[in-house]
Amino acid sequence: MNYTLSDLIQKLIDIEKDFFNIYVMLEEIFKNNSLAIYAVIKVIKRREKKHIEYYEKLKSSLTDESDESIEFYLYDRISKLLSEFKHNIKLPEIKNTQGLIKYTVEFKRDNIGLLVDVQGRLLEKIDDVNNNIYKILSQVIKDEEKQEKMFEKLLISK
Repeated sequence: MNYTLSDLIQKLIDIEKDFFNIYVMLEEIFKNNSLAIYAVIKVIKRREKKHIEYYEKLKSSLTDESDESIEFYLYDRISKLLSEFKHNIKLPEIKNTQGLIKYTVEFKRDNIGLLVDVQGRLLEKIDDVNNNIYKILSQVIKDEEKQEKMFEKLLISK
């Protein structure tokens, strides 16, 4: 069985959905608790939903030609890495809006690190920077970095 770029993107979608579900749970916790935290959760949830839609659109835009295959041994190693990352997504203890934003920024940073690691593992030869997998992962990394910077601007430095 050949694995493809769309299989990899689906795993990334699953991670994003798990992260989104953290905010669904937090929303329920803070619904009647803290209006400020609840409002920030709603905003982050909306951004994450758009982010999931971005991944899904990216996946659906792949044609047979652009949906390149990934060698089994590489996909297996990457799949384990993604599963481990996904397993470590936990409901945080949030005390205030800054804690919520900090959690979001840290997740985004960790996710960027994961994506860079995945991209690096897929590079077997120098010419691989020209393949579709590398280019699409580069797009995804740039989008994650943009989101991280957006949330980082909301952090209050001490």
